[in-house]
Amino acid sequence: MRLLPAALLFTACSTVHGVKPVGKGALAVEASLGGPFVELYGAPVPLPLTTLGATYGVTDLVDVHAAVHPTATAAFNLIGLDAGVSGQLMAPEGARPRLMADLSFVFAAGDNEPDAPEGGVRLFAQPGLAASWDWGKSDQHTAYASVGAFVEPRPGPHALGWVGGGNLWGVGRTQLVTELKWLSPWADTEPLTPHWYAPANQGAIALQLGARYTFGGPR
Repeated sequence: MRLLPAALLFTACSTVHGVKPVGKGALAVEASLGGPFVELYGAPVPLPLTTLGATYGVTDLVDVHAAVHPTATAAFNLIGLDAGVSGQLMAPEGARPRLMADLSFVFAAGDNEPDAPEGGVRLFAQPGLAASWDWGKSDQHTAYASVGAFVEPRPGPHALGWVGGGNLWGVGRTQLVTELKWLSPWADTEPLTPHWYAPANQGAIALQLGARYTFGGPR
């Protein structure tokens, strides 16, 4: 299981964790759909990767989260699980954004390389930072920008980065998410099959759509 294909699959199949805290005692259930743009019948089409997960507010500033990756199993014979913690480092004030940090760990098992029948088990670390700005009536919407890395500690260490941005669209306790990421912008994806779309064939551009419903905690 090589780092670049694994990063493109697991980093791209979920929206950014830790954009803003859910609030102490709140439980948010969430799902996402989307992935990197690949060439399909001569046109760029985002892969329909999915995640199902939940986030719980330990305090007003700290959340824990976990998710499964159903499409990775169904389509690529990879078992994917992730879990992590996120926390607010700086509160928003005026034009100054909220600053959040997240550390997730991704467990992947299986084989996405046809010439490696042994398969493999890998544990990846995924640190990230997100700056977010609340807007709209009663600040019910949130725009954000994020940066992060996908790190394989062994046998490496090796790391690939990503940058992204998106928006949370709030309607009561429901939030819809739209997000774009540029995955591995310093990696040459020209030799890979299928063809991944990105400027100068560096990395891959991914589109994600998500939905979340929050139980308990602040509205």
